[in-house]
Amino acid sequence: MSSVVEIFDPRRCEIGEGPHYDERTGRVWWVDILGCQVLWRAPAEAQAGSLPVPRQVGAVVPASSGRLIVCLPEGPSLLDPVDGRMRSLARYPDASELLRSNDAKADAAGRLWLGTMGYDYTNRIGRLYRLDAGGLTVVLDDVGISNGLGWSPNGELMYYVDTTLPRVDVFDFTEDGSLANRRVFTTVERGKPDGLCVDSDGGVWVALWGGGAVHRYRPDGTLDQVVEVPTPLVSSCAFAGPDYRTLIITTAARGSLDPAAGVTYAYYPAGVHGMRAHVFAG
Repeated sequence: MSSVVEIFDPRRCEIGEGPHYDERTGRVWWVDILGCQVLWRAPAEAQAGSLPVPRQVGAVVPASSGRLIVCLPEGPSLLDPVDGRMRSLARYPDASELLRSNDAKADAAGRLWLGTMGYDYTNRIGRLYRLDAGGLTVVLDDVGISNGLGWSPNGELMYYVDTTLPRVDVFDFTEDGSLANRRVFTTVERGKPDGLCVDSDGGVWVALWGGGAVHRYRPDGTLDQVVEVPTPLVSSCAFAGPDYRTLIITTAARGSLDPAAGVTYAYYPAGVHGMRAHVFAG
């Protein structure tokens, strides 16, 4: 089944990424990585805004304190959305001009999962990290572009994307944040897999960078739905709204003059809704 989208926010991002919905404020948050901006929109209040950050920002994740985690090239920082003050939480042990942060999400226990990537996409110097009360832990190395993250409704599976690989992987996930039994969940033949999210039925929605679409895969990995997006560089997706029935889709312009590129879109899937987004415990 093929579907189309509508415009959620017309602001054009060089690389729009990582939408998150904060039900406490009714705001959808996302970033423009190259534009060094954190953007937000509150549809119910017809309000929108943005916050500048000093360097490229790979992801934004709401925190339990009401502040925001922003993933900068050197590591995650805590940003106060009211006064703009920032405080570093951790520094990547291999931080350098060759690396930057990319996608990030919090799990049900409030731990932050965040990844890095090299600016040279041909090397594999990226990593996946976990940030909790014990500090920053390397979970995976030998990563090309650390990207989409998501958990099954029962919390027993974690989905993960390395965009340099033509597939989505899945791990067994335990309450203490351990991963085991990495295996292929599904292969992607249209574009490259980027950000993802999971709905309440266990369907996995994957943004297709270069593919101009979002795919929904059933829990068994078979393709169930194709959501067409009117620009090729589709970067991520997340469910939003009080009933989690709106799929927010970010895209990238990357210097394109196409007015559809870099816009953030919305799609309303029939009979499917997302799950409450987790926040970082900090």
